[in-house]
Amino acid sequence: MEPTSKNKIRLIPYGQSDFARIRRENKYYVDKTMFIPRLEEFSFQMFLRPRRYGKSLMLNMLAAYYDVAYKEQFDELFGGLYIGENPTEERNKYLILKFDFSKVDPDYTKTQKSFNILVIDTLVAFAKKYKDMLPEGTASEIAKKENSNDAFTVLLSTAKLAGLQIYVIIDEYDNFANTLLADSENNYKDLTHGDGFFRLFFNNLKAVTNDNDAAVSRIMISGVTPLTLSDVTSGYNIGKNISTRSSFNSLVGFTETEFRQMLEYYHDATGVFKHSVDQLIEITKPWYDNNCFSEDSVNEERMYNSDMALFFVDNYIQKGGEIPDKMVDKNVSTDYNKMTALIRFEKKFGEKTSLIQRINNDGQIYSYIEDEFALKDLSRYENLVSLMYYMGLLSIGGHERGRTKLIIPNATVRQQYILYMQRNYDAFMSWKTDDNVMADLGYSLAWDGQHEPFFRYVASCMTDATKNNDFNKYGEAFVKGFFLCQFGTKLNYYTPYTEQELNHGYSDLYLEPRLDTPHAYIIELKYCKHDSSEAEVKALLEQARAQLPKYVSAKDLEQKAKDGNWTLHQIILVFKGWELAEYEAMK
Repeated sequence: MEPTSKNKIRLIPYGQSDFARIRRENKYYVDKTMFIPRLEEFSFQMFLRPRRYGKSLMLNMLAAYYDVAYKEQFDELFGGLYIGENPTEERNKYLILKFDFSKVDPDYTKTQKSFNILVIDTLVAFAKKYKDMLPEGTASEIAKKENSNDAFTVLLSTAKLAGLQIYVIIDEYDNFANTLLADSENNYKDLTHGDGFFRLFFNNLKAVTNDNDAAVSRIMISGVTPLTLSDVTSGYNIGKNISTRSSFNSLVGFTETEFRQMLEYYHDATGVFKHSVDQLIEITKPWYDNNCFSEDSVNEERMYNSDMALFFVDNYIQKGGEIPDKMVDKNVSTDYNKMTALIRFEKKFGEKTSLIQRINNDGQIYSYIEDEFALKDLSRYENLVSLMYYMGLLSIGGHERGRTKLIIPNATVRQQYILYMQRNYDAFMSWKTDDNVMADLGYSLAWDGQHEPFFRYVASCMTDATKNNDFNKYGEAFVKGFFLCQFGTKLNYYTPYTEQELNHGYSDLYLEPRLDTPHAYIIELKYCKHDSSEAEVKALLEQARAQLPKYVSAKDLEQKAKDGNWTLHQIILVFKGWELAEYEAMK
């Protein structure tokens, strides 16, 4: 993908998933066609990834490769790609029947009608596209049907009699179902249980694969979680869930190598870069990287969210080589907000067993990843954690003593946790920080190193909110979460981390600078009940004094501070109940 001249620079396909258009219009494409031979090992498969990882583009690439209608365009679309040089025998062999369920209206009062219209329109378009291979009048016969499943049956029966081979592709199969579940558990059950139309659709799809000489030869279903398919089919037992196989860990998204190659291309092609590629990797990695989707791939390259990576490159070039003020695409935030609504099945916020609070405060959790689970089983710890993993709210971080460690993958996802926590704090107690005060104190904290006014102000807001309530039972995690909410939602100068590993220890809070912020902070937070003695408070203060120097002396942190020209501040906060009893800045 070497640039030949400035007027032939490949366009950035941010927000685009039309593979054929990307290839025809000279847009940058990260080659994923080397996975095609591996995918052919399974006739019926399901592939799950979080939103905006490039699943739709991958499906459209497969559709173009296998579509008999694209046979004459093979060289145009796949020339220069891996599969263009190494085609398989099944190239351009199938009629492609592709459904996009993201277009179904999630309004419960409109969902069934919207679903019927979408399916019938898709089937009619299919019959018209392949009219030369189907009996005359097939499209009009399908269009007469009012029920999508009746129309589906007509097409499959006709295709079978004609001896045709169909590749069924379903994109975002659970999109509208997840929205329904987020809004109403009962509406979701109506959709997926009993005689629900969605359940009937998948039952029919499953049935045709069991027929002799069935027209459907291949199926690829893509979505976010296995929850809906488990509910509508009692498990996807007609094929393979390939989502957690190491051989498909990088099927979508970008590896660091792939992202680096993209940055190198635009660095050379545009001439506007004010940073080296290494510097841009260092800037973007904490925000977009660190996703692992297979327990056998923990030591391999981790995956960048491709949508966010393209968002950054596009904005960086548009700004003439300046780092974008906002590192997160607002559409990604909207996606995560929708997904976090599904986590209401966890324990009540504020309880010590609250899963969200534990992950937010500790940055990790241990569990197993389940391949299948239904709605009725979400009360089980492993299933709820698995749901969060599939949604991209957790990533595989490694193994310890036979257990899988799941981590918050990056700052983008951590920001969503913090926003989720803040909404719960809002509902849990009456509190409010003054935005103007926070803006001024935050600016002084970041740029002038004036830290005490900021921390004392936040502590006073918490004291005012809790003074009429007994919050002793919530302890340090509650206080830490309250402070973390301020760093994550009020200050754009930092990437906040909890339980950051530093020199074989774990800091309570670490504020890593971004956007050339000159002051960094490591915060050790201690907590004791409001009736604790002065001696107990002093003992906690001494503990913090002993811990902080170890964290600061961590080699990686020292090097980061040197490279970033930061002043690294060591802050101790000791709370006695909800009141700040000790404040100290170590030197």
